[in-house]
Amino acid sequence: MTDRLGTLEPQWSPDVARARASLDSRLTARSRPWTWPIAATAAVCAAVLAIPGTRAVAQELWDRFVLNRVDIVRIDLSRLPLSTHITTNGFEESVPNIEEAGRKAGFRPYLPASTERPALTVLGRIEMEQTIHLPEWEGAKLRTEIGPMISAKYPDGVEVLQFQPVVFSAPSGFPLDRFTEEAFRSIGVSAWEAHALGQRFAAHPSWLVDIPPDQVVNIEDVNLRKGPALLIEEPETAMVVRGTDERIYLVRSGSRDVSLRIAEALPPG
Repeated sequence: MTDRLGTLEPQWSPDVARARASLDSRLTARSRPWTWPIAATAAVCAAVLAIPGTRAVAQELWDRFVLNRVDIVRIDLSRLPLSTHITTNGFEESVPNIEEAGRKAGFRPYLPASTERPALTVLGRIEMEQTIHLPEWEGAKLRTEIGPMISAKYPDGVEVLQFQPVVFSAPSGFPLDRFTEEAFRSIGVSAWEAHALGQRFAAHPSWLVDIPPDQVVNIEDVNLRKGPALLIEEPETAMVVRGTDERIYLVRSGSRDVSLRIAEALPPG
C-alpha cells in the first residue's frame, strides 16, 4: 500500500465534508504525545497563533483570525500564563465513505487516489477559551476553534488527516504582538529571543506546537511543488504538515519519501 501511495499522481477524490479535532488520538508519538498535544496546542493557539499581519476575517467585539500554517518550537508552551477550558461536541465517528464523511464534517475533503479503501473517521470540533494571567491583561479572554477533522487511515500505518484552518479570536484591538512577547518572556525566554519570535510570527503567522528540546526528532522546512510544508521525522515515523487557503493537511507514514509524495499529491486549494 505504501508503495502505491508513494507513487501517486496528483489526483483526488473530492467530496463534501467537514472535520473536527481530537488531536492526541490520531497522531501520537511513542515517548510523549508531542505531535498534537491538546494542552500545548491550547496554550499556543491563544498566545501566538494570530499576530498583527494575520488575515482578519471579521471584526465586532472580537477580532477573528484564520491560521493555516503550523510551526514547531522547542519550548514548553504549557507553561504560558493561560488557564484553558476545552469544550468538544463529543463525537468521533467511523463513516463508510467519503460522501458521508463530508456530510458529517461540513467541508470538502480531498484524498489521494488509491486502489485501497481507507478507514474514515470524522472527529468533532474543539473549542478553547483561555484566560490570560499577566498583570497588564489579567482576566482577558482568548478563543480558538479547531476542526472538525477527517482522518483517512490506510494499511501499513499511512494516515491522511485534514481540517479547515484554525480560527482564533481576541477582544477587538487586543495587542497580540506585545502580549506574545511578554508571554514568552514570562516563561524564561530571553528578551531577544522573545522579541525575535514575535517578529517571526508577525511576518509568518502560524499555529505553534511544541516538541521538547530533548526529543530526538528531525524538523525540516521543505518546498513542495505546491508550496511549503513542514517535515517532522522520528526513527520510524515521518509526518508532513502542509497548509493551504482552505485546509491543513497532515500526512503520516513510516517513510519520509512516502509522506512527502502523498502531501505533494494533495490539492493546493
